[in-house]
Order: sequence, then structure tokens, then C-alpha cells
Amino acid sequence: MPWLRAFDASARLGNFTLAAEELGLTPSAVSYQVRGLEAQLGHKLFRRERKALVLTRLGQAYRPVVAKAFADLDATTSNLFGKGAEAEITLRCVSSLNLLWLVPRLEHFRGAHPDSRLRVLSASWAELADGEEIDVDIRYGDGNWSDGEVLPLMTNEVIAVCAPALRTHGGPNALAQGPLIELAGVVDTWRHFFALHAPDCQMDEPAYKVDQSLIALELASRGQGTALVAEVFARPYLERGTLVQASELTLPPRQGHYLVLPKKRNRFRPEVSALVAWLQDQASCSAIA
Repeated sequence: MPWLRAFDASARLGNFTLAAEELGLTPSAVSYQVRGLEAQLGHKLFRRERKALVLTRLGQAYRPVVAKAFADLDATTSNLFGKGAEAEITLRCVSSLNLLWLVPRLEHFRGAHPDSRLRVLSASWAELADGEEIDVDIRYGDGNWSDGEVLPLMTNEVIAVCAPALRTHGGPNALAQGPLIELAGVVDTWRHFFALHAPDCQMDEPAYKVDQSLIALELASRGQGTALVAEVFARPYLERGTLVQASELTLPPRQGHYLVLPKKRNRFRPEVSALVAWLQDQASCSAIA
């Protein structure tokens, strides 16, 4: 490595004396290191002229390769271990919450923390965080995870929504005739909804089973059926009027969204603590709205 540093500096500056000043060495030490590299390679890299160094043909070809290697090494070292790496926060969020709740609010976080650098990733409900990379992970479930500190974020009532043209006033029995849109991988399902509100009715099997609330909402807004989703997800569609609440009956949630702070990350970094406090505040405001 010292040989390559000596070659890189000498090639850039064209002079052993200037290279020595940059590297904190004597000119003779830099010259010795360059000669060592040439001996190792078996080829001359410079022609020594009276007051300058001139790269040979092989030296000209070798110089950009060495320069790029040092640039890549410096950038990687800075990203992994420098202040920039500490300042960046990696946040992972389940996809539907990411798009429908988090993204519309991020400008407010940037306004409050203009120097922050946020890396935002999406995840499906079934994925677990890689504790080596994720600083804050927002998950949906029962909160029973052991790979980090778990903090409640929010729970929302589960509501039935449909396109305005599909709304009926026949109560749960009319809803049971479908078409129904159901989320896979959750415990708050249509079967639980009807067991609570109309235990004697016979429900049709869902016409669609999807793995994200966003897909269910898009299908419902296109008149493809009635979806059962968390109220926080449906709220933008209800406000725009592309969906309406299909029934005043709701399903109390048995699962919710949680913040998970992986054990292998520094949970007490100031920027992480600021993000956690902001997320909790936003969730509190959402519950009030």
C-alpha cells in the first residue's frame, strides 16, 4: 500500500518533492517506495528527467486504475466508518404504510431536521429486518419479536370500504354476498368481521386475496369489491371520495404497527432518537385526526 500511495501522489504531482510533502515523507523515501513498486512489477513506471517525472506508457495505463482504487476505498471507508455513515438513518417500513402514511409526512421530518439523511426501504409484512443495516423497522403484527426493542406505534380500527357505486344499505348480510377483497397474512379477516356482526350469515369466499392493503384499496376503488382494511390506510381514499365506508360496523384490531430497533444497531444515536420521537408524534396525530 505505501508503494501505491507513493506512485499515486508522484504521478499526480509529477515530482517526488511535492509527493513527499503530501505524504509526510522525505523525497528520498518516496523515490525508494516507487523503485520498490517498479521492482515488484518488473517494469519502469516513470522516466526521471531533470526537474520532473514523466510516466512511461505502462505508468500512464496503471495510474487511473490505482487512482480509482484509492477513490473507491476512501468513499467506502467514509460511508462505513465516517461521520456521514453515522448521520444517515435507514428506515424500513411495510409497503402500504410507507406509501399511504409515511411518504406524505416525510417533508415535515425534513423540515424539522434539514441536515438529516434518510434511507427509506419498503418491506412486505412477512419480512424481518437485517439488524446489521436497519436502524428503525416499522412492522405489522402482534409485537412479539425478539431481535430488537419493540415500541408500539399505532393501531387502527379495521373498516369495510368500497367504491361509491357499490355501497348498499343492507347491513352485514348484504356485504356477505360479495364480491369481497381480503388481505392475506392478517388476523382481522372477513370471517372474523361476520362472526362478530352477523354470526348466522353465509359469506361468499373472497373474490380477491392480496398481500398489501394498497392493492386491496386500488381494487376496491375500481369497483372490484369491498375491502377490509385499517382505517389509516383507507383515509386518503375516503377524503378524496374514491372510496366510501361500506358499513358503519368496524372490527377492533388485534394487530398493529410497531417500531423495532434492532439490537445490533446503536439505538441511542441522536438522529435515530429524533426519528423515533417524530414517528411516534405523527402516529399520535393520526390517531386524533
